[in-house]
Amino acid sequence: MLMNQFRQTYTLIIILISIGLINLFQSCANTTAPPSGGVKDTLAPVLVKVTPDSNRVFFPLKGEKIELKFNEFIVLKEAEKNIVVSPPQARRVEAKVRGKSVIVQFRDSLNHNTTYSVSFNNSIVDNNEGNAFYPYRYVFSTGDSIDSLISTADIVDAATLLPLPGITLAFYENHSDSSLYNQLPSAISKSDKWGHFVITNLKPVPYRVIAFSDENGNNIYNPENEKLAFLDTLFTPSKIMKRGMAELAYVDPKDTTASLARKSDFRLYLFREEASRQFVKEYERLSERECYIKFNAHNAVIDSLGFNEIDSNQIIKKFNITRDSLTIWIKGDTKRVPDTLNFSIKYLKTDSLENLVMTRENFRFLIPRKSRQQEQREKERKKDSRPNILEIKLDANPALVEKEGFKLEFPAPIESILIDSIKLISLTPKGQEASEKFKLKADTLELRRYTVLPENRLQQGYDYILSVDSRAFTDISGNYNDSTAIKIMLPKSDKLGRIDLEIKGSDGGSYVVELINQARDKVFRSYRITSDAILDFPYLEPGKYSIRVFKDTNGNGILDSGLLKERRQPEMVRLYKLPSGTEIFDLKEGMELSQGIDLKEIFR
Repeated sequence: MLMNQFRQTYTLIIILISIGLINLFQSCANTTAPPSGGVKDTLAPVLVKVTPDSNRVFFPLKGEKIELKFNEFIVLKEAEKNIVVSPPQARRVEAKVRGKSVIVQFRDSLNHNTTYSVSFNNSIVDNNEGNAFYPYRYVFSTGDSIDSLISTADIVDAATLLPLPGITLAFYENHSDSSLYNQLPSAISKSDKWGHFVITNLKPVPYRVIAFSDENGNNIYNPENEKLAFLDTLFTPSKIMKRGMAELAYVDPKDTTASLARKSDFRLYLFREEASRQFVKEYERLSERECYIKFNAHNAVIDSLGFNEIDSNQIIKKFNITRDSLTIWIKGDTKRVPDTLNFSIKYLKTDSLENLVMTRENFRFLIPRKSRQQEQREKERKKDSRPNILEIKLDANPALVEKEGFKLEFPAPIESILIDSIKLISLTPKGQEASEKFKLKADTLELRRYTVLPENRLQQGYDYILSVDSRAFTDISGNYNDSTAIKIMLPKSDKLGRIDLEIKGSDGGSYVVELINQARDKVFRSYRITSDAILDFPYLEPGKYSIRVFKDTNGNGILDSGLLKERRQPEMVRLYKLPSGTEIFDLKEGMELSQGIDLKEIFR
């Protein structure tokens, strides 16, 4: 009896084991089924072998390959963008994956007695989860020694001071201007997410240093469509690369504090160069009596100009502030101007030898064709109004009217003004009316614009009405305006705040102080000062702001760019930092902030 029970139990065990083995074999054979669960791979690939060894000397000038072998299958991510060879070659290296290895081959012959570095940056990731292999640099020399100096730098936008990723930093042993435009650099590096450069394996020689956006990826600066930054003087590296030095330590770009704490030998400011070659870039007839000429470079110098069909005393001309755009109007009564105007201009133009030479050129200005819709609208407008109406564009920002006044803009320059036909009226909350004193100012840059500035301080809760009577303005063609008016009231809300600034340390220089948004791409208020001043920024919505100041070197009120050939940097921009170290004003509802700014301190 016991023996039978033992046999039954033994048989049952064998059956269960057999079933288990069958299930195991089936699951192993089912290779198309995805794994169920398991621990996610978060480890980066491990480099197990490099062939030939890094830091090799007498590296062959042609035909040698570099192999990086890893412990798992890997892929290359944006290799053309991420893999940087210094000094660069005319053709990019060929990088491909073979199994668990990355193979790099040079398409061009290498230079004699030269140290090369191949920076892989973030190009290598594992095949499964995309875990990145830390930025790796392979170094070798075609001579008998390895250059061992290192330099670090930062680059920011010259206007916003924000860090710029992906910018090329270039060192040149050849110091001539032509080398910057026509030759490959002696050494290069790319900026990371925080605009930081690490450039290694340099020589103990003076370099000329520039940085550029390299839009076409050829490692040569193209002034036509790329931005630039440069050092004013030659730079000679002095720091020797050593194991464990802070400059070579990997910093996770997600670690903001550590990324910003890295030290740099110098800082560069990226800008778009002013054009240097002078010529007429474009020209257009905007209307029957208005023509426009655009020059390629600033500060165009004109000897003479005119139309064959129009007497010279009937012409009004006006440059913009940078003297690269010229607008020409034709005065006169309602007599029709010819559809075709033959124009002649004599000016300083850049010749083939890059010299400015007085040159005469001729252009034809054809009257612009009107669309059927435009012609129909004009016909309908003429039915409802007199034909020689002068349109006025009236505008006023309630938050800025105390500083900027009421804006008036016309389609053509004004010939005459009846000042008594312009009135500024105030209305109290109880409806009491009073005349307000004002000044009428012509815009110094745009002949068609005027500003009405109140002389007295505006009052909260009052309405202000600017009215313009009929025939107050007459333009150069004899057209005059109809009556019009605009009404505003100062903003009134407990949620609005203000910032007051006490500026000192100007020393008679010209500066522009701007209130900007946190992204630094919008200007809310702006003041130009030439002496110490108290500036107020009232009626501000709650939000985050910054104060930007730039040295207005030429006093034109705008942020001017630089020019490499003249060794001229863009005008210097700085952000004001609060005592806490932040550059951001967090303005709450109804908050009023007062700050003192020492210009000598922020521009030191």
